[in-house]
Amino acid sequence: MTEPLRGNCHCGNFRFEITSDSSSTPANLGVSICACSLCTKLGCLWLPVDPDDFAITRDTGTVTTYRGLVFCKVCGTAVTGKHVGGPLQGQFLVNARAVAGFNPFQLGNNDDSQQRQRQAPSPMPVTGAEQDPVKHRGSCHCGNVSVELLVGLDELEIKEDNCSSCVRDAYIGTYPSKEQVRIHGRVHTFEYRYGSKFNGIAHCQTCGVVVFTTVYGPPISLFDRLPAERKERALAVYWKNMALQPVNVRVLDGVDLSTLTIQTTDEGAEGYVLPP
Repeated sequence: MTEPLRGNCHCGNFRFEITSDSSSTPANLGVSICACSLCTKLGCLWLPVDPDDFAITRDTGTVTTYRGLVFCKVCGTAVTGKHVGGPLQGQFLVNARAVAGFNPFQLGNNDDSQQRQRQAPSPMPVTGAEQDPVKHRGSCHCGNVSVELLVGLDELEIKEDNCSSCVRDAYIGTYPSKEQVRIHGRVHTFEYRYGSKFNGIAHCQTCGVVVFTTVYGPPISLFDRLPAERKERALAVYWKNMALQPVNVRVLDGVDLSTLTIQTTDEGAEGYVLPP
């Protein structure tokens, strides 16, 4: 008997199986792209599934719904959806990013490059003495959490990887300093920390969108174990990282991702173990 596709939110509180197509593997899933504002911010890659072929294998009550989207309130992973409008209206959909073994970097022309190209064009820059110090504005979908970037993306590194968490969040990070960012609505987020807990991923409590992350780093006492020369170098990196305020590029208004230089790291989910 062919094994079903299995998937889960990152923390494992919600798990599922799909038995619709015995020939499907995580590498050849055919996904649908939705360019609505919610799917654009979430970066979801939707897999249309017959509800009869979808089985929930664990549900500890941590999922919630926003406009047809179902996401976990612990780790923020978007798992399923039912579109209320557009070409996918009424279809039951599974976020392929939550399927175990799924790698968006291996989808070729079937990845979210289409989604990147279909976003709104970048706004015209403001010139003159009254130029707005804010270079980019963005927010989660419901608007409870917002961000203002005081530096242009052309001055910053932009990175994307496919670790077990980032692949589920579709996270594309840029790394300004704390002085270059204004964040509003932190009180409306929930934070997910896992593994070493050196970073915290902030999701909107209402719509689940990741707007920013927080760098915590290791305990500074850890560096006391290092030889003096190594300690000096390690602390320099530590303080540099601690000064950062990472932001999810997907939430920025009017940014066409297809025009950006994004450094991708195909590291996969090595080390990720689904909790029992």
